[in-house]
Amino acid sequence: MPGVAVIGLALVPSAVLAGVAGPALAQDAGADIALPSGAVVRWQETRHDDAGGFGLTYRFRFVMPDLAQRVPATSGPASDFVEDGARGPIEIDTESGEISGAEADDGLIDPAALEDLAEADIPSEAEEEEADALIGQPVLPAAPDVLAQDPVHDDIVWLCENWALPRIAALTARPSQIIISLADREMPFGTFDPEAVQIFEAFRLPPDRDACEWEPW
Repeated sequence: MPGVAVIGLALVPSAVLAGVAGPALAQDAGADIALPSGAVVRWQETRHDDAGGFGLTYRFRFVMPDLAQRVPATSGPASDFVEDGARGPIEIDTESGEISGAEADDGLIDPAALEDLAEADIPSEAEEEEADALIGQPVLPAAPDVLAQDPVHDDIVWLCENWALPRIAALTARPSQIIISLADREMPFGTFDPEAVQIFEAFRLPPDRDACEWEPW
């Protein structure tokens, strides 16, 4: 998710947020917070601003030291294929199925497979009509939002509902959005660390009730 420069950020003192909902909810920076999954996070800081176009936004930043082990790896080679030199063009005669070119027999392309492709059956009229009927139809699964959820999504929802909501309930200015961020190490706000793993999730706070309504990015 690309970073956005935000103007007018304000840091909310820990003493203010810790005391908003009473001593029973007090959490000092660095104190362990046990999550439903068994993971443990520490609250780093809370900031608020209204420069992102979503109204007043509160940002709760947490550190989860083992976050990198809980999310899929996104680095490393995408393929084991190694290019060993320039490869010439390949030509396919779609009428005869004849294949020619420097790559036809280099072991990387199976000529028989290409011949089968060139001689594939032309779709019947019924198949074409069936395909035409699908045009304009939804192609996403019934619950596409699930695909956008982070691996620690349930823990983030828990933090929003059980940690953030009680601490903003008594604020004079009610926010319209809550952002929960996790990182595997403590970093100053707005800085970039290529070695760090970070996850952000946003929640809309309805004006008439205290609820974390998840907003997929």
